[in-house]
Amino acid sequence: MRVGLLQEGDLTGTTVADRYHQLIDEVALADSLGFSTWGTSEQHFTPPSFSVAAPEVLYSAIAMRTKNIKLRTMASVMLKWNHPILVAERLATLDIVSRGRAEVCTARSNNLTSLRAFGVDPAETRDQWEDGMDVLMKAMVDEKLEHDGPIWKIPPVEVVPKPFTKPHPAVSVAASSVESHGNAGTRGIGAITFDNYFGFDYLQECLDAYRIAFDAADLSNVAAPNDYRGVYVATAYCAADRDEARRIAHDIAMDYFKFILDLYIPLSQKPGYTYLDTLDKLIEHQDDLNWLCEYTPSVMIGTPEDFIERIHRLEAMGVDEVLLRIDGFGHENIKRSLELIGREVIPVVDPTAATR
Repeated sequence: MRVGLLQEGDLTGTTVADRYHQLIDEVALADSLGFSTWGTSEQHFTPPSFSVAAPEVLYSAIAMRTKNIKLRTMASVMLKWNHPILVAERLATLDIVSRGRAEVCTARSNNLTSLRAFGVDPAETRDQWEDGMDVLMKAMVDEKLEHDGPIWKIPPVEVVPKPFTKPHPAVSVAASSVESHGNAGTRGIGAITFDNYFGFDYLQECLDAYRIAFDAADLSNVAAPNDYRGVYVATAYCAADRDEARRIAHDIAMDYFKFILDLYIPLSQKPGYTYLDTLDKLIEHQDDLNWLCEYTPSVMIGTPEDFIERIHRLEAMGVDEVLLRIDGFGHENIKRSLELIGREVIPVVDPTAATR
């Protein structure tokens, strides 16, 4: 069971300039401790919790400071403001400069502010993602890319560069609904369950839908089928004492959860997001950190023993990797948490980490 790291440049107590350089140092530390993967999302207009709007630039700097850790965009938003050819070109460049450590997770966005600013109708995000994915997969492997889809019309062109990894880096999608997990399985790409505050039963439903779809899919035309399943933990913090961990993480955890609720509540009324129609329980517990720590896989705050128990539970459900968002707690606290996980958790749950 791999343990990865996802950070988004939370600006609590710092500036953007300082936080970016802190991030680079933190990823270098995570690399030395056996973390499997590092990534950040593409976010716009949502400080202070999110400040990374141009992740590809940051990845290149991190590639020069690390040796083993995979560098995965989590996630590249495949909507009209990100042309899929540009996504393919940037991914290939990162794969080259990191010598084969690049991966890509894509998404269709659940942020109405970003959708409005870039002029995207929420009802059209699934179609844009679907057609963008078709272009991306062609761009990475076809000698000549040509596409005539509902969104993108592309005459024959030669995309340069091609990835270092052959046939292409691992591809996954950020999925929140059961339907999105099934779509990922049918496409033969990985799925990362994002912002799943709906409990372990719902997570299992998503994972089962993915497994069924992947096993039933005709993948004869898929260059590199990938049945990877990851889970994003929206707030994670590890300390030697559980009360200390929850004291340090409390404000960040609750602010992030309320930010997600502020996204979910209006989005639940939009076509294509019907999986958000059961928010009452989350709203009822929006001030209860202890309840969140027990109910949802999206919060993991506690001791190394708590982390090991939770990670083993997720592994038994069919998860390959947990992606811990350890961000916003201050640079020194983040480093202490990373060191504790690297020394006491990863050797137990992922004994192969030392050999990567």
